[in-house]
Amino acid sequence: MTNGSIAKRYAKALFDEAREQFVDELIYKHFGTLFATLKAEPDLQMALINPRVSQEKKYTLLMLASGLKPEPATLFSRFLRLLLKNRRENQLRLVIYVYRDLYREFHEIDHVVFETAIPVDDGIVDHLTKRIKERRHREVECERVVNPNIIGGFRLRIGDHHYDHSYKHQLEQIRQRLCLTR
Repeated sequence: MTNGSIAKRYAKALFDEAREQFVDELIYKHFGTLFATLKAEPDLQMALINPRVSQEKKYTLLMLASGLKPEPATLFSRFLRLLLKNRRENQLRLVIYVYRDLYREFHEIDHVVFETAIPVDDGIVDHLTKRIKERRHREVECERVVNPNIIGGFRLRIGDHHYDHSYKHQLEQIRQRLCLTR
């Protein structure tokens, strides 16, 4: 079985059970915190795939990385234990992606990535979010990314749609046009 299908099965089962228990939003939030921690702390990912680190230690690390105390009674904690017991910790990031996609689709939320060269004012992001909501008639969750490599302007990703209005992209287009006219 491919890694993607394994992660999808785990995420789908968790999402279905979370919906039944009315805790899908809570698990979504825990996964958001855990994902941010995994992204910020590469050593955590290394500890998860290290066979010398015990399952109990991995469980404790995951719970703390989720902003929680190790509690055995919650669906989220039981899920993490199951993942570790079945030695699927290498699937965790993909499980998080799939669960978050399932949650967003079910609750009609658009995940928007707004990439700029420098941090932008909250008012700009609020305006952007409001405009997207008006056009798409869905809730909007905006992720800000600062990437100095785009020089200026912005990139916007809404689902599968990409809009590149960065200076870097514009300069590349000019360069390509100049090369074609020779």
